[in-house]
Amino acid sequence: MEGNVRHLTEYLRGATKLIIPVYQRNYDWKIENCKRLMEDLIMLEDENKQTHFLGSMVVKPGNLSQEIIVIDGQQRLTTVSILLLALKNWMENHSKTGKRINPKNIEDTFLMDTFRSDVDKYKLIPNPRDFETYKKLFGDEKFFVRHSNLTLNYEYFYNVLDKETISLDSLMNSIEKLQVMIVNLNSPNDDPQLIFESLNSTGVDLKDGDKIRNYLLMNELPDAQVAYFKNYWEPIEERTNFDLSSFFRDYLTVKTYKYPNISKVYETFIEFYSFKYNDKMSFFDEASDYSLAYQQILTAETNNKEINSILIRFNELQSTVVRPFLMAVLYDYNRNELESFEVIDLFSILENYIARRMIAKIPSNSLNKVISTLYRDLKRLREDSNGEIAVKDLFSYQILTKTSTAKMPEDFTMIDHLRTNDFYNINPYFRTYFFERLENYGHTEDLQIYQGVRERKYSVEHIMPRRLTLAWQQELGVNHKKIHQKYLNQLGNLTLTGYNSKYSNKTFIEKQNMEKGFKESHFVNLNKVPAQADSWSEREILKRSDELIEMALNIWEYPQTEFVPRLHEDELIIFDGEQTFTGYKIRGYCFQNDEYQIVATWKEFFVQFMRELTEISSMPIIELMKGEGSNGLEGLFSGEPSTTNSEVISGVYVYIDLSNVRKMGYIKRLMELFNLDFSTLKIDAIKYSNKEENFEKDTEFVD
Repeated sequence: MEGNVRHLTEYLRGATKLIIPVYQRNYDWKIENCKRLMEDLIMLEDENKQTHFLGSMVVKPGNLSQEIIVIDGQQRLTTVSILLLALKNWMENHSKTGKRINPKNIEDTFLMDTFRSDVDKYKLIPNPRDFETYKKLFGDEKFFVRHSNLTLNYEYFYNVLDKETISLDSLMNSIEKLQVMIVNLNSPNDDPQLIFESLNSTGVDLKDGDKIRNYLLMNELPDAQVAYFKNYWEPIEERTNFDLSSFFRDYLTVKTYKYPNISKVYETFIEFYSFKYNDKMSFFDEASDYSLAYQQILTAETNNKEINSILIRFNELQSTVVRPFLMAVLYDYNRNELESFEVIDLFSILENYIARRMIAKIPSNSLNKVISTLYRDLKRLREDSNGEIAVKDLFSYQILTKTSTAKMPEDFTMIDHLRTNDFYNINPYFRTYFFERLENYGHTEDLQIYQGVRERKYSVEHIMPRRLTLAWQQELGVNHKKIHQKYLNQLGNLTLTGYNSKYSNKTFIEKQNMEKGFKESHFVNLNKVPAQADSWSEREILKRSDELIEMALNIWEYPQTEFVPRLHEDELIIFDGEQTFTGYKIRGYCFQNDEYQIVATWKEFFVQFMRELTEISSMPIIELMKGEGSNGLEGLFSGEPSTTNSEVISGVYVYIDLSNVRKMGYIKRLMELFNLDFSTLKIDAIKYSNKEENFEKDTEFVD
């Protein structure tokens, strides 16, 4: 590896073909980056500076002579090239030249290699998608690809020239002052991947999806790079709407049963891929199928209308945390392992679970852990039941056995929140979703409420207005202040309307009878009571609230199932305080009430058991966290989060980086502290095979 500082124009002048390989990210400099470059160029001229350092470019020889592969620095190189192209085209279109530059010498010197015999004589060869856009910039502007960053930045430079804030010769003079450090990888020992990662770990804005692409494609031969890119990577990019980092985060969640930290997607992928795959083709085949499922989520387009409707609602709700589950289900659906009615059942139950939690104001920070293992556990239940139990019953059982912060709110909790919540000053996406569901419930054809709200044709409005006029005070009676304060933002007083908000202070009768008022409203569910009432008072608000609550409980139905896992008592190990379960794989457990809990790892069991203890009484745990008491439990609980502990209750964390011997030892001492009989804990565990035990030791993806 060798490096030296060169003027970029000098380097372009001597180069014949600079190739951006397919594993490089697409060109993504924005106009603000180009604006900063133009400001620097003008400053160079104004302050008469001689050089301006742009950064580094890492290159290596291509397969053919005179070919140069650009490993790093493509953004700067491409930007300067489109600036030169804008300068050349502007001069041509305006029939202008500088004293020392003209369109021909810019094109021949920096943009084209006229002596080559190739059909494409361009010096810069961007990756395939960008290259087609780049070539069009040399021709008629009516064929430009308008949405591309290449085109947008080219047009920015072209428009700057229109303003003539700097002369043509001065601009060219400043461009020639730009310097870069050219790092040449000539030795066989120069590993482009390691060098690339080193350069891009120092603050360069490179997304994890880009790093994954580089990792997968960089060290392949050029023909293999192009084949993988064209047949797999490019379609995956398009299906995921070019948000590869989010896609791979959800993909890794499906595969590892853990949500990777958003800043650690690349590192998690490398560890997962290195352990799991020996054959790159098998990975790409699988990732391609998952990307198809991901596309179905983003576009809400499957071959089933009812599935699409639920996906639309999840998208409108912006509930991205559920996507790993949706993707895993659709992956199996596309492989004919699930029927459409089963997918509808699963998605409907999940939607009800999410909606009920939002209505009950349960924080969502624990949901990623729930979702990450949800489909894996469902498949395990399905296997254990030999496919004899309906998927709907299995999934209902799963949801109903969630406890603590993962619990599904029951009807009595829902009723309480539906009566008292402020449904106006809430997340606007959930507010629109909430009222859309209420209105479209039971409709033969859904009203396009999401679109109407986006286009501001519809809005959530107060029936009793936010500011009471004298007429409203008289209508509400002597207790108007109390009624207004209590019910203003509650469910019974909120509705969807299509009338202009400037009419919101009109009297109730005026609102009822005006054009698009309550009597003419096509929101038949929400405006049924306001359309029929003679006045609007506390009585009407409560009546309407009760009707909408009853409707809500039917919409977001609490699941029912009679399924109970078949437990063979001889397979459950009754805890006696001495077992360590070293060499055992856990499948589930029963504690106190004999309700079977599915778990996949000993860590999951350990944390879940601690949470169940806090439901008995949280005080002993809090006292231990504060350092009070002993019994060999010092240091097990803390008030600070870290990578080696998990939250038990709000503000209390349990240390989990423990062997099974220590886990079971702590459980024994805690059961003694709580005066619990050891036999109240029964564990479903089987011995590991040698292969499983080695996998457990070698990777974090099981535990």
